[in-house]
Amino acid sequence: MRWTLLPLGLVLAACALFLRSYTLPPAPDRRGGTTLLLTWPNRPAFGSPRADCLTGPADQPVLPCLIASVAQARDGGYVLMQLPFCATCYDLSGRIAVMGQDAAATRARLEQIARFGW
Repeated sequence: MRWTLLPLGLVLAACALFLRSYTLPPAPDRRGGTTLLLTWPNRPAFGSPRADCLTGPADQPVLPCLIASVAQARDGGYVLMQLPFCATCYDLSGRIAVMGQDAAATRARLEQIARFGW
C-alpha cells in the first residue's frame, strides 16, 4: 500500500514546488482576489505584482509595471484556482516583497503604488 502512495506523493511534492500565488486587492476597476497557479519557481510562493516594481526608479511610472507583472504571471503559468481576496495573503505578499530592500526607497515606492489601489 505504501509503495503505491509513494509515486502520488512524489507527484504532489513536485507540483508544490511549482505552485505560486498572487493577490490583488479590490479596486473600483477590478475584483480583488488570490490566484493559485502552476508556474516556474522564479517568484516567492506568495508573490506580489508589487515586488517586481519596487526596484524601479522613482520617476518611472508604476502602473505599467504592475499590469505587466500580473500579465507575466498569468501568461507564464496555468491557473488552478481563483479565490476571493485574502487580506492575510496580501499582507504576507507585501512583507515578502520588501525583504532585503532599502526601507526608505521601498516605502516611497509603495506609497506611489498605493495611489493606484495596488
